[in-house]
Amino acid sequence: MKYILLCICLLSLLGCGTDTKTQENTKPTTANEQAKTDQGQDAHVMAAKQALSSGDYAKTIEEASASIKDNPNNAEAYSIRGFATALNGDTAKGLVDTKKSYDLDPNNVANYYNMAMVYKLQGQLNESKQWFEKVLEKDPRNTWSVYGIATIYADQGDDTKALDWLEKAITIDPSVKAVAAEQDHFERFHNNARFKTLVGL
Repeated sequence: MKYILLCICLLSLLGCGTDTKTQENTKPTTANEQAKTDQGQDAHVMAAKQALSSGDYAKTIEEASASIKDNPNNAEAYSIRGFATALNGDTAKGLVDTKKSYDLDPNNVANYYNMAMVYKLQGQLNESKQWFEKVLEKDPRNTWSVYGIATIYADQGDDTKALDWLEKAITIDPSVKAVAAEQDHFERFHNNARFKTLVGL
């Protein structure tokens, strides 16, 4: 499945929170501050994340939209809704939401990733790569952004760069091997000696 990485990457992002900030903007919180944060979490956003991780895009859109109705400046909700909308087939509308999220919170690195994926779904590979690169400026070891760039080079026919970036991704997280071995992006590489060595075919 060509976009199996969507769910895998998304789950990795949701595991550390979709509102990941840059390191310089992340400060340790006191117990009281953390308690306030936990109590203040948006129930609709949390439900949207759960729905997205299970592949229920309609429910994700519904919950994110409810959050936006309550708080029109909720950048995280726009980002989640945009990604789900694109996955649900409306990439143009998804891009509007992820751009809105960026306008509201330009430091939300997870939204950079979502922007990259929406552009990728639209077939705008150069724009997608630029957003993956923006993620890597903040988080150089973001496995799925490195892998995303590898798939773009593969789709563009630049085999050397595709395999260079794939090797980087595998170095960060060896579980990438199994994904690459099954994805359409790399199907034509299955007789490539370097690819076979990298993924263990």
